[in-house]
Amino acid sequence: MGAGIISGECSEQDTVNISQEAVSSWLHTPMDVSISTIVVPIIWCLGIITNLTFLFVIVRVRKLRSDTNIYLAHLSLADLLYLSLGSAYDIRRYTASVVARHGPFVNSAECVSFFTVINTGYFASVALITMVSFERFLALCHPMKHLKIRGRGRTHRMIAICWLVGLLFSASTVPRVLALNVVCLQWPDADAFVEYPSSYAYCGPVSPRVNYFIPPLLNLPWIMAMVANVFMYVRILQMLNKRTSNQNITVNTDHDATHIRNHVAKMLVANGTVFFLCQAPYRIFSLSGWICLLAQIPDPFRAALGSGTIWISSVPQNINAMINPLIYGAVNPAYRSTIRVAFKCKGQARRQNASLPVVRGPEQNKATSLAMDEDIETRL
Repeated sequence: MGAGIISGECSEQDTVNISQEAVSSWLHTPMDVSISTIVVPIIWCLGIITNLTFLFVIVRVRKLRSDTNIYLAHLSLADLLYLSLGSAYDIRRYTASVVARHGPFVNSAECVSFFTVINTGYFASVALITMVSFERFLALCHPMKHLKIRGRGRTHRMIAICWLVGLLFSASTVPRVLALNVVCLQWPDADAFVEYPSSYAYCGPVSPRVNYFIPPLLNLPWIMAMVANVFMYVRILQMLNKRTSNQNITVNTDHDATHIRNHVAKMLVANGTVFFLCQAPYRIFSLSGWICLLAQIPDPFRAALGSGTIWISSVPQNINAMINPLIYGAVNPAYRSTIRVAFKCKGQARRQNASLPVVRGPEQNKATSLAMDEDIETRL
């Protein structure tokens, strides 16, 4: 029966008799094989390249170390943490056993440690994305207040809070994966199944009741972030439209403001669309499963898609972690103009870094307009 716990150590309740017809439902499907061996490694490699490139440019080019880019640097770290652990888990789960449901852990401590760390990266990224939107919102809608409270010390404190929030939300979901459950398998009595594993393990809840309150807790931060970001995006666009219609702004400044408005709008649409679309499948499947659990009815998504729901949920999330630097960084004109400088030798990079022009908005009579222009430029 292969390596693992022998069936004699399992109670009848913890033993599953697998019929010949049901064998395929316990094994990796062709989709599992393709995604685990091709799609996941490719996304992982691209994610490492994009996130490390963004971090490298921020470190090498001092003029890009604005408060917003510091937020985005920590976002890249959070994405790298989530993407690397999630991809390694998917690949290891495929290589560890022919049983698709098997988790590559040997004790409960590994379950708790792994899911605490990976979920910390996920929740921290949600908080950091929201903080980027919040900083833009304050700079445009409440410029005088933002000028009083802004500063590098505040930025570091807010980043620490984002990571702390991520850790707290992650820790609150631990009861869902606190126990390592082992199930013994009885394969059909045939020579083809002699080498198949005699058991599989998975991280499960300490009690079935946990499944009733953990899913809402997992989805709450995303729902709150979505509502908050949509509100802030609407207010930001309203303020930018209002600025262009201000009669006290000169013609040249109005042209610059229009350009800034269009650029910000493009970034907001790209950020919001990619983030929420990539996260939406998991949220839909999670909430659907929770509602069906409460109603004690079969989950229609699980019945229609089977194990495909796992990949439809996880692959877009991995793509989101990979593509964030392209949205927040590559769209940034300053980032595009300095990426070549960052990869040149140290002496050349230092000379060109010192010669890079500092983009400043035109002087205006009102302090509020000046604050808005400076903040937009440092954040784009």
